[in-house]
Amino acid sequence: MDQLFSLESKSVLGILGSGQLARMTTLAASNIGIKTHIYCNESEISPAELVAAKTSKGKFSDLEAILEFCSQCNFITLENEFIDQKILEAIDKKYPNRIFPNSKTFKLIGDKISEKEIFQKSGLLVAPFKKIDSKEDIKKFAAIHGFPIVLKTAKGGYDGYGNVTIKNVEEIELKFNLLKGELLVEAFIPYVKELAVMVARNLAGEIQVYPIAHTMQENHICHFVSVPADITPAVEKEIQVNVQIAMKAIDAVGIFAFEFFLTNDGKIYLNESAPRPHNSGHYSMEGCVTSQFENHVRSVLNLPLGDTSLRSPHVLMLNLLGTQNAPAELKNARNFLNVPDGHLHLYGKKISKVGRKMGHFTLLGSNHSVMFSQLNKLKSEYSL
Repeated sequence: MDQLFSLESKSVLGILGSGQLARMTTLAASNIGIKTHIYCNESEISPAELVAAKTSKGKFSDLEAILEFCSQCNFITLENEFIDQKILEAIDKKYPNRIFPNSKTFKLIGDKISEKEIFQKSGLLVAPFKKIDSKEDIKKFAAIHGFPIVLKTAKGGYDGYGNVTIKNVEEIELKFNLLKGELLVEAFIPYVKELAVMVARNLAGEIQVYPIAHTMQENHICHFVSVPADITPAVEKEIQVNVQIAMKAIDAVGIFAFEFFLTNDGKIYLNESAPRPHNSGHYSMEGCVTSQFENHVRSVLNLPLGDTSLRSPHVLMLNLLGTQNAPAELKNARNFLNVPDGHLHLYGKKISKVGRKMGHFTLLGSNHSVMFSQLNKLKSEYSL
């Protein structure tokens, strides 16, 4: 561990992106004396810009501007995985060992097809899938695996965008043209729970695995996160082993999210990964000894990783989603602020949109059923 970076107040962490993930990473970095420099493509003030030491404005397609930004930073990371691979490779070429995760890691998981291929080759169980070019390809896949099946864009999908479920042959005709770009089709896994886990790894190879979370979705958007997930020790161990295999397979540095399907017969399918802090890990800000954001900063700077243990027997999180298309205002914030050991986070977005992630609320306690009732009540009452 003698290669670990020493903390210096003059050090600058650059973040490509300026939303809530960059904002919370910035706040975590500031706690250990690291300044952040944000690269932002938004014309208005962004969530991260409100708390960062410095912000540069530019397009994510402007290589010259991005390289100039990188020249002002000691370490660089990304808020999302949607920056062009050629841009990442150019950064690695000009500034070796400065951006994490690096371009080689991103190339392995840069789209859902290559991601599933690398994890499958590593011995991990993934849903049957195939790259497709036509409606006939979908029909052939369905003839083997049956309906329903899931059609996905290889790049860019999130929160339900970029995928459609096809229930029969007739729907192939209707839904094939709904998605653009490179496509793949997957067999539908009849799961009983969706599980998620955050994993941190630094350049020295140290790994920390977070408690496994049960994520509850509505319309493909996560509404609740419950930790620890109600799973058997055998399932927990299998997931812990699988994510460490996955991290090493792609030589990951930073915080990564992994999503799994748990079936009724106890099988674990690795669904997707995300090379960044993730919504399913926000609970860790108060719920764990070290948050996902602090461990992301520690990983990127090659610092010793922090303890990921829970601070409470149960931790629940509610995503606060926009309920209207209007200027952002949580009209009944008092309901949240009055809850003992409840923790409200608003992301500083000026405009609310229906379904947009505007904040989250984390609750710590010892009685899961009582806590879940509290969150359900808050969910039914708030407007934002």
